[in-house]
Amino acid sequence: MAVAPAHRYPPERADSAGSAAPVTSPVGKHQALNLRPAVKEYLIYLLASLLVSPLYIVSLWGLQHVSSGWITPTGIITIALLIFILPWLIVELRQPVQRRVDKILYGNRLAQRQTVLDLPRKIIDMLSLSDLAENLLEPIPGALGASHVSLLLPVNGEFISQFAHQQSGVAQPLTIKFRKDSHIVKWLADNNKPLSRENIRTASEFRVLNDAERNFVETTDFGLLVPMNSRGKLVGVLALGEKMPRGSYTYDDLDLLTKVSTESAGAVANAHLYAQTRERVHTDELTGLLSHGFFHQRIDEEIARCSRFGSIFSVLFLDIDVFKSYNDAFGHLAGDEILKKIAQCIKVAIRGIDIPFRYGGDEFSILLPEASLDDAYNVAERIRRRVESEMDSKGVAITCSIGVATWPTSGVMRESLLQAADGALYWSKQAGRNRVSLASDLSRTLGINFNGEQEVLSAVHALAATVDAKDTSTYGHSKKASEYAARVAEALHYSSDKISTLEAAALLHDIGKIKVPDRVLLKPGPLTTEELLAIREHPKFGVAILKHIKGLSSCLPIIQHHHERFDGKGYPAGLIADSIPLEARILAVADAYDAMTSPRPYRPQRLSHQEAVDELLRCAGSHFDPEIVKIFAGLWQPVGKGAIVTRR
Repeated sequence: MAVAPAHRYPPERADSAGSAAPVTSPVGKHQALNLRPAVKEYLIYLLASLLVSPLYIVSLWGLQHVSSGWITPTGIITIALLIFILPWLIVELRQPVQRRVDKILYGNRLAQRQTVLDLPRKIIDMLSLSDLAENLLEPIPGALGASHVSLLLPVNGEFISQFAHQQSGVAQPLTIKFRKDSHIVKWLADNNKPLSRENIRTASEFRVLNDAERNFVETTDFGLLVPMNSRGKLVGVLALGEKMPRGSYTYDDLDLLTKVSTESAGAVANAHLYAQTRERVHTDELTGLLSHGFFHQRIDEEIARCSRFGSIFSVLFLDIDVFKSYNDAFGHLAGDEILKKIAQCIKVAIRGIDIPFRYGGDEFSILLPEASLDDAYNVAERIRRRVESEMDSKGVAITCSIGVATWPTSGVMRESLLQAADGALYWSKQAGRNRVSLASDLSRTLGINFNGEQEVLSAVHALAATVDAKDTSTYGHSKKASEYAARVAEALHYSSDKISTLEAAALLHDIGKIKVPDRVLLKPGPLTTEELLAIREHPKFGVAILKHIKGLSSCLPIIQHHHERFDGKGYPAGLIADSIPLEARILAVADAYDAMTSPRPYRPQRLSHQEAVDELLRCAGSHFDPEIVKIFAGLWQPVGKGAIVTRR
């Protein structure tokens, strides 16, 4: 892993390439010399000179033949003009030559690197932290070959990763956090330069790290930290994963990251300040926690974020046991003091990224981003024990009961998720108070199915509508593909249960496109290799989003393999013929038919019914299962001029 030099990075111009000598700073001395920028500049000027030199030679040759000698007024004037024209031509040719050299050096990543360079201008007016983070982080892994990138922001005395983006096929990065008084954070703030994990491991000035910090550095999957300083203050940190497939970040990479982080820091600071101001407006005066109304807004935002990135989150509902009796006995002022102490216990016990709310009266709620059911249970138990211990130390016989629910396993829609958490809280109260109950345990204990048929069905339609809203050119595509697939299944005498499974899978087969950038999904022209890869990842993304919903588990193989080809040349697994699930083969035909008979950004002119069927027949045996195509084509029969009906 390459590390950041402690002195300034080499300038772009070739005449300063000599500054790229091995560095001697105690932090930078471990960096291997990377000659790529110097080589690039050398190639640019060499190629520009080679293009201009023939013109110069031809001009001198012509001058020799039209004049009696070199030392004449005409010859001297011509040579003088050429001396000035030659550098001018080289400078003029520099940009087109540089574009060609960059294309050679960076290949398909050139467009992505340019996108990264344009980021500061794009995000400068964004006030939504989530929108800003999405736009800032999305292009960085592809442009620099990083496995992932996270944005760390200051929260409760720590810099902690609140947003992340990773390359396709890479696991979601671990949470990264550093205390504000950490030597690492101070170094980033003071030096305003990238810092690698290798530097932290080996540089003498980081030997002051305690064992806990050093162990965290060793076990966390970051490779490079890039500070974001605004007006002399560290407002954020970009944490990049290891360079893929195996390599080091180059000086070009570091220059690019430094430029983008410096120019984006102001926008990040403004968005963070706006978020804090918005939170203060929605803050409960008594407890200092966020309010009930803002809780519902944040839940909706978290559902939207997790739907897009295939993440999960959990929700805790907390109620103070026998609080009414305490209030009646000691008065409302004493009750208010208890509420403030409970709020403080919650703040101390939760993680840095968790968000506590006063839900109403003596009830609290906590939003836990990226928390699994086990993680949420551990946080809930910490809160319960903390409340019990604090109240006991003050001689107050008060405890709390907590209910835990996780999205999407406990519920996909906001109402069903909160109903599950509230049901778990109710069970904690009824089972004796001062305990934590999980929505999943409640469903097993009482026979309540929070993921019942009706809820799963509503979730299917809601998620399908999300895809339609993202790509308006394909509006209704999932529903039509579902209908076509069901007709084929009926012709194959499927049971009603299997038909329902196929219909649900067809409705959701494109849900993974939520994670595909709009610029790719709605692009009217041909896709680049990188863009095509993003499109081809959508079946995997779909499975990642839906795998948490038990009621949809039987749909996952259909969704994952609906782009396999009968000849084995499809994706994502390259399955061939009968190794492809039959339902996926049915969906492939239904999906292709509707795509051909509907307008698309890349092909506004849609095919007629017969043209689409002819294309299916032509591709039978290569793209599609011949038997499925035969059955599908037989579902229609002519009725009068130009009309068709489906056979039932």
